[in-house]
Amino acid sequence: MDSQPPPAAPGRDTEEEPAHAEIEEVWPRDGLIRVVGFVADPPGGAHTPVPEDSDIPDDSEVPDDSRIPDGSAAVLVARSRGAYGTEVRAGTHLRSGRFDAGLPVEALAAGFDGQKLTWDLYLVAAPGADELRLGRHLDDIRGKKKIFTYPAQTAGSVRVKPYFTVKDNLSVTCRREAV
Repeated sequence: MDSQPPPAAPGRDTEEEPAHAEIEEVWPRDGLIRVVGFVADPPGGAHTPVPEDSDIPDDSEVPDDSRIPDGSAAVLVARSRGAYGTEVRAGTHLRSGRFDAGLPVEALAAGFDGQKLTWDLYLVAAPGADELRLGRHLDDIRGKKKIFTYPAQTAGSVRVKPYFTVKDNLSVTCRREAV
């Protein structure tokens, strides 16, 4: 029996999404931008077909999380678009490929120099692993930038706000608070 990839979700391209960290929840409050999600394509490949003689039900959409051990140290990384090498990092641990991490708003605002500052968010799922861009791609909603809005938080005179990009990835912008 040939193993076929699962059909694309309605409204989605049939082209496979690149490896990334899929966002399920964004919680901007209490001085943090908390992000909850999972590794959509674990390092080494995401979907391993189940052998026909296995007792395990064949669910080709379930990632093979065995490649990332439970409790693996992971890092949520915010990288500034404008200031090369500027990063804010927050540690977390993976449980069955899932993560829950928060970036402090104060740390994101500290890099603000009076101009607009944008941070792109990544997950490093294990020491030495490639960075995975945080985004929301496995649903059938395109153009999240115009659909989803999140509240801003302030740190001093800086307004810090998460948003979806035109490619449905998650970024954070810092701007001077309107007076």
